[in-house]
Amino acid sequence: MNKNKIYDEDLELSNEQSDRVDEVCEAVMDLCKVMCEDPELEWDMQFIGEIADTAAHILTSCGKRVRYPSVVTEADGSQYIEEYYGE
Repeated sequence: MNKNKIYDEDLELSNEQSDRVDEVCEAVMDLCKVMCEDPELEWDMQFIGEIADTAAHILTSCGKRVRYPSVVTEADGSQYIEEYYGE
């Protein structure tokens, strides 16, 4: 896959990509409320993000394709947008 790397510029997700991330995070939050049996559980990206990342990792390791857009920053400072986890 061709990753167009950008230097010296902060990339941002498109509105559609941001909406997809929001959809994933809201689904994770719903899962957390069910698992904790707490419908009033407060939103906390510390655990929401970690659970979403872990789920994406597990699903891809099982051969599933996961659409979870993110901006990836390489060690050299270059950035690119990854539409699907791990691709």
